[in-house]
Amino acid sequence: MKRKVNDTLAELLTGILVFGIIVQIIELIVAAVCPDFAGSVPSFVIGLWIGIAAAFGLAVHMYHSIDKALGMKPGKAESYMRITYLVRTLAMLAVAAFVYFLNFGYVMATFLGMLSLKFGALLQPLMHKLFIKLKNKK
Repeated sequence: MKRKVNDTLAELLTGILVFGIIVQIIELIVAAVCPDFAGSVPSFVIGLWIGIAAAFGLAVHMYHSIDKALGMKPGKAESYMRITYLVRTLAMLAVAAFVYFLNFGYVMATFLGMLSLKFGALLQPLMHKLFIKLKNKK
């Protein structure tokens, strides 16, 4: 059974990826210009992309949660959405704890990567216009 990815979700995921690439480029420029300020580049890169991967998972979970809640009665949907929000928050804390306790990357970069979910939402209208232009070219 093949599932079609919703256009809005695809646009959100693209926005997350674009934000991650922009942050990565800025970090590499800062590391080249001022190496003492930049810290450990590999640690930052690993932490950032772990956060980006987590943001992808959070976005997909949010999409499925909203989709399921739309078919519920209002009171039950509100309760369900609160629970799924709590699950996503705990997942973010678990990812940060994983990075911190296993010393697997820079934990603040991980939070920045997870914050890309917010910036992906802000970039979604721009990605929507880009997707429409790409579809019209075909």
